[in-house]
Amino acid sequence: MQRVVLVAAMVLLLAGCGGAASKMELAGEPTVYARVLKAPDPLLMGCYLRSRPSEYHRPNSYQYCLVKKGDKYAVYYDWRDGKTLEEHKGWMPFTINGDRLVSDTEPSTYLVKDGSVWHNYGGRTVLHKMIRQ
Repeated sequence: MQRVVLVAAMVLLLAGCGGAASKMELAGEPTVYARVLKAPDPLLMGCYLRSRPSEYHRPNSYQYCLVKKGDKYAVYYDWRDGKTLEEHKGWMPFTINGDRLVSDTEPSTYLVKDGSVWHNYGGRTVLHKMIRQ
C-alpha cells in the first residue's frame, strides 16, 4: 500500500512539471526574435528540457522551444532558480549560430554534439543532456 501511495505521489509531481510552453503560448506572436548568424542545426528546433544533473542538490531547471515564425526564429524560454524558485519565462533574446543557441540574458548555451542537444552554463567544461519534449 505504501508503494502505491509513493507511486501516486510521484505521478502527481511529474504531472505538475509541464513542458517548456503550452501550445497556446507558442501559437502567439513572439515579442522578440533571435539574432541569426547561421541557420540553426535542425536538431536544435523544437522543445527541450534539461535532465536533472545528479551532482547538484537543487539544480536550476532549463527548458526552451525554438520555433520558426515565417522567415524568423524565436525562443520561448523557461528557467527556474533551484534555490529561490524564481522563474523567468517567455519569449527571450537568443543568438543562433549553426549548432549553437546562446542566451542573450543569462550564460546558457545549447549545442549539438554527437547527435544530441546539450546544455552548457557559463562556459564550464560540464555538459548536460537535453531531452526532447
